[in-house]
Amino acid sequence: MKKIMLASLFLVMFPVYLQAQIGWTEHPIATDYNFASWVYAIDLDQDSDMDVLGTSYWDNEITWWENDGSQNFTEHIIDDSFYGAYCVHAIDIDGDTDIDVVGAATDSNIVAWWENDGNENFTYHELSGIFASAISAQGIDVEPDGDMDIVAGGYLVGQISWWENDGNENFTEHSIGLGFPSLWRVYACDLDEDGDNDVLGASASAHSIDWWQNDGNENFTQRSVASGFTQACNVYAINIDGDADMDVVGAAQGMNRVSWFENDGNENFIERIIDNSFVLARGVFAIDLDDDNDVDVLGAAFHGYEFAWWENDGFENFLKHTIALNDSNAAVVYAVDVDNDTDIDVLGASSGSNKIAWWESDLIGIEEGSEAAISERRLFPTIVIGQIQLPSDMDVRLYDISGREVNNDELRPGVYFLEIDGEVAQKIIKVR
Repeated sequence: MKKIMLASLFLVMFPVYLQAQIGWTEHPIATDYNFASWVYAIDLDQDSDMDVLGTSYWDNEITWWENDGSQNFTEHIIDDSFYGAYCVHAIDIDGDTDIDVVGAATDSNIVAWWENDGNENFTYHELSGIFASAISAQGIDVEPDGDMDIVAGGYLVGQISWWENDGNENFTEHSIGLGFPSLWRVYACDLDEDGDNDVLGASASAHSIDWWQNDGNENFTQRSVASGFTQACNVYAINIDGDADMDVVGAAQGMNRVSWFENDGNENFIERIIDNSFVLARGVFAIDLDDDNDVDVLGAAFHGYEFAWWENDGFENFLKHTIALNDSNAAVVYAVDVDNDTDIDVLGASSGSNKIAWWESDLIGIEEGSEAAISERRLFPTIVIGQIQLPSDMDVRLYDISGREVNNDELRPGVYFLEIDGEVAQKIIKVR
């Protein structure tokens, strides 16, 4: 079935209503990757397809898998002596337009980056060899001053630091926080949307998610997102509810819980529980997985052996869907369009299964059809502001682009389709 994702608001197509659903086809990338501890995806070789990176904790490896454009992946080892390799990220660190790699190694206490020469030959650069139990690392322009810095967290003593890039890849370490023990994850973003980047962290011993507010001069103040979030182990930030501020998503393995934390606009956060029975919740991520203009949530359950996603109905009510079961020690989940077919696929790292895999989405959306058929029955403005006025003398139904019937009373901005007397007749764009 041909799927149309409506990437442009200017496309006009005749849609056929189908029940919203996503089926998943598993494609293993590596099945003997000893204690796979991380997965990430980016077009590393810049050939217009999505490559995959991972870490093997027991084999001390950072690896990338080259996509040939048809989702056949070839393994390339970046480093096989990164003792206790735990986390990997990729971004252009040195500003030379190719993609470099950043990593954290727990057992060797190292934060490092690997310089890409443009042909995917990588040169190792160590930032710190005394960063206790380095477990999480990310490349981001912290200041921002136009060059790429690096943020990292250390598990044992709960240390968070950033390394300032002087523009020539000479890095100076600056402490952000200390004493946030059993720190599993740091994630940097502009949480308060003031033009600089803040840092979030999840601590299993402190049972909390905190954030460190950047004052614009890289002085960081620790603030709370959630306390009593038992054995917090992962955190991510995104605007969940479409209200123009950044919310937070977290996993608490001690509570088997996945939650999102609603930002009131002043960085006061209210917990909204998504799932209370996701056994040893470990991984979390959020993205619009079903292409319906709201943000869904994904998770990895370490002892539940499960990858799952929770569908947002547009009003932050979440319905769970399983992606895969029997993935021993499901640890990390990530989502991106792997196969370049315009829907979002899912990647996962399963430590107990020693596996890196991706799950292909077969998102059923709106089928292509006749533009003329729409034009003949166009009864309403194509672009509307406010509530869509529907006539009472016709059987009129309204659907979003995933084919789900929606309530006209509480519509968010987006693309919708009118079904009139059993036939889908018109596309409408609600702008506000």
